[in-house]
Amino acid sequence: MGQGLAGQLQIGFAGTVLYRGLPQVLRDFAAAHPKLRLALRELSSSEQLVELVHDRLDLGFVHTTRVPAGFSQILVSSQPFMACLPSGHPLANAKVLSLDQLKGEAFAIVMRAVSPDYHDRILAACADAGFEPSLAFELRHWLSVVSVIAQGLGVGLVPAALQQAGLPGVAFVPLAQPLAPYDTHCLWRTGRDQSALGAFLAAVREVAAR
Repeated sequence: MGQGLAGQLQIGFAGTVLYRGLPQVLRDFAAAHPKLRLALRELSSSEQLVELVHDRLDLGFVHTTRVPAGFSQILVSSQPFMACLPSGHPLANAKVLSLDQLKGEAFAIVMRAVSPDYHDRILAACADAGFEPSLAFELRHWLSVVSVIAQGLGVGLVPAALQQAGLPGVAFVPLAQPLAPYDTHCLWRTGRDQSALGAFLAAVREVAAR
């Protein structure tokens, strides 16, 4: 597989991958295979699973442990969750905070229909800390969660890579009791015979190994 490889791949991705993993893969792949066209669609992890099962995507970058039978995966990145607070919040300058310090706050969270794994994980972590969060905003994108918090309308727990979005008005604080990490997996149908897919997966593995 070299410069002559041509064709097209249909690729799904969840938005946060733009801040951790996907740009590096795309740059490396484009340099090695300039004739191969990549068609990228931003979809939630749940939406990608539907498209992958129906062969409307060649591969996807998902945040879920609910992998269908007959699919293979590569762990692309793993990152911690952080507390995300308005910059004027009394805890915004803390070096670390316990989740129970957010009891009574209005929470912004990604919708369960969009990311059931992480929606449930956040609720479970709050329950373990002794409270049920008041869900003021349930949103389709993690960046929307950060945007709501930047307006002073709530707090949240978000993947650390969202710090790279550079939105003003927010502070990110490490958690004293870390949640299970936010993992990104590249997912594709096992045994799919396509040289273009194999070339792309090689670029994914190279970035994942760094």
